[in-house]
Amino acid sequence: MPRTVSVSRTLLVALPFLLLGCPKDAPPAAVDAGASVAIATDSGSPTSDAGSKVGAADGGKGYTRADRAAFLKPLDAGRKKSRAKDYVGALAELDRALAVAPNDPRVLAEVGWAALNANDLPRAENANRRALALTKEPVARAQILYNMGRVAEAKKDTDAARSAYAESLSLRDNAEVKKRLAAVGGPPASSLPCAAGAPSAEELCTCLLKSGAVFMPEGERPVCAVDPVSLTLGTPRVAVVRQGAETTGERIYLLVARDGAALRPVADLGHDYEPGAFGVHNEAVVKGGGLRIIGPRTVVVIKSELSNNDTNMAGLELCTDHEELETVCTATSDKTPVRCVTVPVSISAGCGPGVDVDEADLDPETKEALATMKTSWHKSEVKLGWSVTEDGRLLVQKTSGDATLLPTGLIGPHPLF
Repeated sequence: MPRTVSVSRTLLVALPFLLLGCPKDAPPAAVDAGASVAIATDSGSPTSDAGSKVGAADGGKGYTRADRAAFLKPLDAGRKKSRAKDYVGALAELDRALAVAPNDPRVLAEVGWAALNANDLPRAENANRRALALTKEPVARAQILYNMGRVAEAKKDTDAARSAYAESLSLRDNAEVKKRLAAVGGPPASSLPCAAGAPSAEELCTCLLKSGAVFMPEGERPVCAVDPVSLTLGTPRVAVVRQGAETTGERIYLLVARDGAALRPVADLGHDYEPGAFGVHNEAVVKGGGLRIIGPRTVVVIKSELSNNDTNMAGLELCTDHEELETVCTATSDKTPVRCVTVPVSISAGCGPGVDVDEADLDPETKEALATMKTSWHKSEVKLGWSVTEDGRLLVQKTSGDATLLPTGLIGPHPLF
């Protein structure tokens, strides 16, 4: 969860009004950021494909040799049936794998693809959304987002397809995704939920909670609140809102801005995901921010960190991703919209071995699967810097490391002022 600043209760009560400028007859969703007020809504979130695997909460250590064999064999068979276009048969095999590891994102992604091609769109959508919530590994997310775009196209939901394809391309360059995105009208103006904004914080929260932007387990209590870290930002034009599941599930941290009559999201600062088990721990920390004067211009810079740990393949694989982000925004004039660019100034990511298993405890099929996984394991780092040019653009430059970790199009100038 994000760190918060120490503030008095008086400031907490006043916080949403000072930062968001809400009308008096439309109070924010929560005036005490330490005790979020839930807005009841039908989140429309998917439920689990299967039950829980006992022992998986320790990141895979609870899996036995028999478990891994019972997982890997049907997974391999399901993939082969998918390649042979026997999608109904593939789903039957993949269900056997899910019975052992019901929350493995790689299996859920396979289910999403097979279900799409078997014309079972509700299951495809459910599996894809769960898979996306259970992994932060960029390549895997790009593939799942492509699957989600295909499902949205099949449902004639062009806006959702555009958003999914655009987000996929931000993680991985791919010719087929580009072709699909162009066919549905090109990238949307914004990939942020409720980008059009709302007149008040309460109405914005209602929109966010209904948007399906985060994974919400069935029965989980949804919350939406202004975070007190907003007091560090140095301007009443912007604030941090946390929205999503109260305990287990996903939470998103959005930077929101007051532009005229509208309160709208302007930047995604990160996501938490806590399923309560299955070796997944993804945490976003909004550290705070402040104003910075650069030549004749003033910007507000918000610092955040993302730390993601995903255990896959019955505990045999661990993927990690740590990012330090600086979100740079204009916030100096009430007459112009707030514009932001997020720069990952440091990224360290990759996949490697998960639980420490004894080779003697592995059957031949598991050894073969492990050997195949090892060929793709690697970890790399990249560091970036930024500056504001004389003509008011944010210039992003790589200072060191592996540029393949970066979103497409990040390096170079971006309109800011």
